[in-house]
Amino acid sequence: MTQESIFTRVLFGLAGHSRHGLRLKQIADGIGESPSTTLRNLQRMEADGLVERSPYDKDNWRLTPRVVQMAIAHAEEVAREERQLDELKTRYSRNPN
Repeated sequence: MTQESIFTRVLFGLAGHSRHGLRLKQIADGIGESPSTTLRNLQRMEADGLVERSPYDKDNWRLTPRVVQMAIAHAEEVAREERQLDELKTRYSRNPN
């Protein structure tokens, strides 16, 4: 398994747990990796600003605001594009009376 795919599985595994996070064993079990491999990857991802220890429980890991902000920015971009397409559809579907 490549490091990138482990990172991806960790990101997906932590999705929905942004407030309190998950314990190492929960993450490792969820992605099918050993706790030691998972911890090494979490530490690399922490250095990259993708995950952090939860302030509520230092044994838990969670996504950083940076990851959530990227998701929000993507959702906003999609909404902008949808509005522009809706405007275009409206413009071209009017009856030219």
